[in-house]
Amino acid sequence: MRVAYLAHLSLSPESGVSKKIFSQIDLWAEVVEAKLFIISGRKEVCDYVEHKGGKCALYKGPLWSPGSLFVLESLIEEIARWSPTAVYLRRSLFYPGYLKLARMFPLIQEVNSDELEELRLRRRVWYFYQLLMRRWLDGLTDGWVFVTRELMYRPYYSGVPGMKIAIGNGISFDRLPHLPPRQSGGPPRLVFIGEPAPWHGVDKVLRLAETFKAWEFHLIGYQASDFERLPDNVKTYGFLPFSEYISILADADVGIGTLALHRKRMSEASPLKVREYLALGLPAIIAYEDTDFPEGAPFLLRLPNEERNVECCLRDIERFVMSWVGKRVTREAIAHLDLRRKEQARLDFIGKVAKRKGVSFK
Repeated sequence: MRVAYLAHLSLSPESGVSKKIFSQIDLWAEVVEAKLFIISGRKEVCDYVEHKGGKCALYKGPLWSPGSLFVLESLIEEIARWSPTAVYLRRSLFYPGYLKLARMFPLIQEVNSDELEELRLRRRVWYFYQLLMRRWLDGLTDGWVFVTRELMYRPYYSGVPGMKIAIGNGISFDRLPHLPPRQSGGPPRLVFIGEPAPWHGVDKVLRLAETFKAWEFHLIGYQASDFERLPDNVKTYGFLPFSEYISILADADVGIGTLALHRKRMSEASPLKVREYLALGLPAIIAYEDTDFPEGAPFLLRLPNEERNVECCLRDIERFVMSWVGKRVTREAIAHLDLRRKEQARLDFIGKVAKRKGVSFK
């Protein structure tokens, strides 16, 4: 079996999404023939993809323009010449060229979020475009991989054809150390990693900082200029690669996950940043149902998924943080998050989709 992985990837190679895709393709290559086909506005992404034997089209123009259509068409021609058993598409904006792929090969789409809700909050023009156009491709899709069960059971996706499976995000244990408990002493230290987006709820992290003035809060992915005012116990770092922020996590007690998923009308998630916290050994504060921990876990403090979830649970937060100072989550407790297990399940599903489509492969 040979699988073509197609995605728009304009984030840094150090982003959680980039690391996920690169780790996936490495694991796939141990089992099947797998090749990345990437459109990116970053040369460093293309350099990495080409180094791995994939194909990358460098395009820095607007998302939907004659130039982007030309670049995508050239990449689709590359996929067609490679003649994969199946095409695995990381879902993004609809492009007409995807229809050609769907008619030539079994097509599996990976759905990582409710893209309409995200576009509604950030880019209204693209919201209406996606709302109008996505059914063209979705009606030809043979398989769907969702990162949460909630997405899989959304009314829209319940109505589209194709086989469906939910596989929460995993993390590559092989690529991450397991950190020892913090040894530096001092007040509790909490860390938050993310990019500016309303559903991350960083404003709630600031409200926590204003309440627990003796604690330290470290924000990775945010600049001080992103805020009108910062409490004295909050430190920002901007974007950092893993090699630079690992020392901050090593000196932290608790990670903070997404706190405002309700803002995009969702209640379940499996964020990559929380998987990274856990793999490194940090417990986490979240405000949603985690796909891989539906019954909860001692190392996850789950707040209500509502606007005032911080204010209502200050005592629970304080107890949780203080109970984890000087401790770490064990790898044994989160063994089912290992990316190797997740990707074998994904490849098994891709094979079933191709077989159902009548594609012959070994």
